[in-house]
Amino acid sequence: MAPALKRCVPFALVVTASAWIAFTNTATGDYPLDGALAVEALARGDVSAYLSTHVMMGPFATLVQAPFAAIGGGEGLVAYQWACLPCLLAVGLLGLYLGGLAGRRGVPRLGWWAIAALCLLNPLTFAAIRMGHPEELLTAALAIAAVATAAQGQGRRAALLLGLAVASKQWAVLAILPVLMALPERRIRVALGAGAVAFVLMAPGFLASPAAFSEIQHNAASTGGVVDPWSVWYPLAEVTVEESTIGGRRYGAEVHRAPSLVGSLSHPLIVLLVFLVPLALALRRRSFAISGPDAMALLALLALLRCALDPVGNLYYHEPLLLALIGWDAFESRRWPLRALAGTAVLALFDYWSRHLSDVAAFNAAYIVIAVSVATLLAISLFRPGSDRTARSGVDVRLSAAA
Repeated sequence: MAPALKRCVPFALVVTASAWIAFTNTATGDYPLDGALAVEALARGDVSAYLSTHVMMGPFATLVQAPFAAIGGGEGLVAYQWACLPCLLAVGLLGLYLGGLAGRRGVPRLGWWAIAALCLLNPLTFAAIRMGHPEELLTAALAIAAVATAAQGQGRRAALLLGLAVASKQWAVLAILPVLMALPERRIRVALGAGAVAFVLMAPGFLASPAAFSEIQHNAASTGGVVDPWSVWYPLAEVTVEESTIGGRRYGAEVHRAPSLVGSLSHPLIVLLVFLVPLALALRRRSFAISGPDAMALLALLALLRCALDPVGNLYYHEPLLLALIGWDAFESRRWPLRALAGTAVLALFDYWSRHLSDVAAFNAAYIVIAVSVATLLAISLFRPGSDRTARSGVDVRLSAAA
């Protein structure tokens, strides 16, 4: 096979796999009531409606999906399938990038192919598409790529990717300090650059309707009081029966509501930990700089804390956690991506269990045990004596030069 053609094979596989996932899915989840409002407006060229429509996803995710949705007719299932395609391509291309990093470090072919494949072919990918949130895949791919490029000293790329991630979904602020800590230099410049990218993308929506923009950001930051089994707060929930009227008939449903203190403080607590944990790590090591593997481990820990401490969770919320574990293996594993394989297996088990749920309390207890155990292992890896690997971070930079 000619070298040029051989280099195209991985990209062809990513496109094929992404198209298969997108076009075999027939569920739209939350999309018609959320993302579709903005994506479809932009797809039909109605800029005024787009600017006045504020949804949970950020403007960059909308801009990425809209041209593809237009190809699919602008609305309906086919348009949604097309809108999913670029988000799937993003995680697929991230897989090729991380697999390439692992391959240049000497990881055997099967090992780096596993890294590449797991980014796209994992249960969280299917869950995000099925539940109507492909933007979660795009945001996670951008955030992990920002950390990876930062660890290789590519400040401009890191700034661009981080800014695009924050402009895709609010939770991407998790990646800000891991990116800055992974950089060998010019951290302030990168932070300002990322902020400028996010500002340019988000400013039109704010200027068009400041009140609506502020409201959607407030809604994203609030919990509404509901708590589900994907949370450490579930055992504290109070069960109430709430009635609703559909088609003239009254229905009652059990709703688990967190105590008012949990509902009001959980998200501020997450934001606080997002900044306190990295700063505590810097104080522990007496250095703000960390290596590429440690930056991935730190992002994995922050992503897990966000998932476990949020009263409302979903399987696909764990996408940045899994991709960070894969990125960690890409920077550090010698043969097989064991962290990535273990994480995928555990999440696949919880995915199956959540769709065949009979004992919610047992599910929640198992989730809490696993979440606390993994968070403990991540914290030990980062904070234990002698865990400072910044002396080896030059390897991360040399990878870029070798490429």
